[in-house]
Amino acid sequence: MEVKISRDTLLNGAQKIQGMVEAKGAMPILAHAFLTADGDEICIQATDLEIGSKAYYPASVIKPGAVTMNARKLFDIVRELPNQEIHLIKEDNNWTTLKCGKSKFRLPGMPTEDFPALPEYSDEAIMEFSAVTLKEMIKKTFFAVSPDETRQALNGLLLEREDSNVVMVGTDGHRLSMISRPLLKAHDSEAKQSFLLPKKAVSELLKQMDNEEGTFIFSEKSSHLAFIHGKQVIVSRKIDGKFPNYKQVIPAGNDKIVTINREQFQHALKRVSLLADDKSKMVRFEISDGVMALISDNTEMGTAREELTIDYQGESMFVGLNARYLLDVLGAVEDETVTLNLKNENHSCLITIDEDPNYKNIVMPMRL
Repeated sequence: MEVKISRDTLLNGAQKIQGMVEAKGAMPILAHAFLTADGDEICIQATDLEIGSKAYYPASVIKPGAVTMNARKLFDIVRELPNQEIHLIKEDNNWTTLKCGKSKFRLPGMPTEDFPALPEYSDEAIMEFSAVTLKEMIKKTFFAVSPDETRQALNGLLLEREDSNVVMVGTDGHRLSMISRPLLKAHDSEAKQSFLLPKKAVSELLKQMDNEEGTFIFSEKSSHLAFIHGKQVIVSRKIDGKFPNYKQVIPAGNDKIVTINREQFQHALKRVSLLADDKSKMVRFEISDGVMALISDNTEMGTAREELTIDYQGESMFVGLNARYLLDVLGAVEDETVTLNLKNENHSCLITIDEDPNYKNIVMPMRL
C-alpha cells in the first residue's frame, strides 16, 4: 500500500477513532487502526468488538492495500506534524513508513487479516435525522444517563419513534431528561418503535458531529444498530433490557410555578454548591413570594446562602435538590428563563422551558 493524504484529513480520521480502540485489552489488534486504500479514498476502521466505526476520506492512492497501526501512536504523531502532505508506505513484515516534510517515522503493525470485521449493518433507514436535531437531542439528554454499567437498561439512551416524531430519554433513577423532535423522515410501517442506544455509542456519535450539516440515517440489523452520515458509519450492539416507563415518572399536579432567569440561577447555584456536601451536592431551596433562597450547609466546609428574584406568587415552601443535576440542565439550554414546577418537599421537581414544551427534566427531591 502507498498513499498520499493531507495531514488535516488523516488527523481528523485518527482523532475520531480514539474512543473506540482498546489500548490495553486482551487482543492487541484492537489497539490498532485498520487502514485500507483503494480508488481515490482511504478507509479508517476501529473497533472494541462492542462498537466499531469506519469512514472514508479522500486520498491519492498510488498502490492499493491495507495496513494496521497503533491508533494512539498514529494520532499522536500526526497531531505534531506540520500541515503538509503525508506519505504512507507499507513495508515488509507489517511495518509502515510515514513521511511528512523532513519528518520520517517507521511504525510496526500487525497482520491485516487479524483485524476483526465490523458487524454487518443495514443501509436501510428506519429514521432520518438532521444533524442539527440529533446533536441537540443527545446534548440535552446524555448527561442524565446512568454511569452504573451494572444497570444495563439505564446505561444508555432510549430512542422511541412515534409516527413522525422521535423521543430521546436518559435517566439514572434519580433524574430524567426527555426531548421530542420531528424526524426528517420516518420509514417502515410501524407507528411506534423503541431502541436502547449504548452510552459509548452515543458518546462516539457526538464526536463524529464536527459540523451540523447533513443527515444521519439510523438503521438496525439483528443485534446491531448503526448511524450513517455520508461516508461515516458507527455500528454498535443493542442494549438488552427494559427501559423504565418514563411517562409514568412525569409529575402531575405540580402547581407551584417558579420562573427564573436561567443565567442568574446558574451562577448563583454554582456559587452556593461550592459548599454543598461533596457526595450529595444537596442545596436547600426556600421559596416565597418573589424570592428564592439557595442554601448549602456543610459542617466541615461551612455555609452559603444566596437570594434570587423570581416570578412566584404562592405559599412558602422548601425542597432539597441535587445542585449538579440542576446545573447539568441549565448548562444544556440557552433560553433566557427556566421554570421549576414544584408541589412540596416530597415530590420531584419538573423543569420546563416555556419556549420549548417538548423538552422536560425531572429531578427527585432529597431528604433535608
